Amino acid sequence: MKKLITYGIIGLCILLAYLYPHAMLSPGELTEGHQKLNNNCTACHNPFWGIANDKCIACHKLSDIGKPRAGATDSSSAKKILFHQNFTNQACTVCHTDHKGRITPSSVGMFKHELLGETVVSQCITCHSKPADKIHAQIEGACSSCHSFKGWKSGVSFNHDMIQGKDKNNCAVCHQKPANAYHQQIKDNCDKCHNQSKWVPSRFDHSSYFVLDNNHNATCATCHTTTNYAVYTCYGCHEHSESRISSKHLEEGIQNFSNCIACHKSGSEHEGGEHGGGGEHGGDDD
Repeated sequence: MKKLITYGIIGLCILLAYLYPHAMLSPGELTEGHQKLNNNCTACHNPFWGIANDKCIACHKLSDIGKPRAGATDSSSAKKILFHQNFTNQACTVCHTDHKGRITPSSVGMFKHELLGETVVSQCITCHSKPADKIHAQIEGACSSCHSFKGWKSGVSFNHDMIQGKDKNNCAVCHQKPANAYHQQIKDNCDKCHNQSKWVPSRFDHSSYFVLDNNHNATCATCHTTTNYAVYTCYGCHEHSESRISSKHLEEGIQNFSNCIACHKSGSEHEGGEHGGGGEHGGDDD
């Protein structure tokens, strides 16, 4: 007798589910666009099986589904980023759900690039527009060389080797020259002192101006007393005094000795050269 009652209840539930599926089985209200299917469960569901992609595609063509482009004011396919046709054997329900109410949350957060085929995923411009700024205008190559799927702006590993064209070695196209007095007087490109892997430290070759040998292995402030490193003085240590240097040069008949490095690039007294002028102070040692 108990078995008959149990079977009877099960049979009644099945009958009610068949006659009134929406009332008996629906987990929630359908989205606004699916309201007309409220009493037609089989439009999306296969009984006792689930939702098949072909049910969705019967109404939603993959070639017409996409995300509106930035700034788009209508929903036409011309204003959408169409990418659903690139999915390979993916269930629609991986990203899209229903029965969450008339206004459903965006499914964008559920999207993962791994759902796309390898060929498509490596060609970002298939879906994304290349930024129009100066940096990206010079770059050729895959976006993945600098960016990752986890965050467009986070963890960017920029590689200068990706820059192409005439401005590849013209740092000023992207970078502003430092505002200090020293850099403002430099006309050469930044790569004379800096490299693309590290801005600091620089590889400034002081020897091309003055050799810092054993006798002149001093700190910068000894000769450069201001932040304008184009100006120097040779009267910054006990070996050189203005009066002593002046008398020694005048004894030799040298009147113009204001620019020391014009004649003494290494600081040697016996170095030859044209006697020029122009520095803040000048001098020579013994």
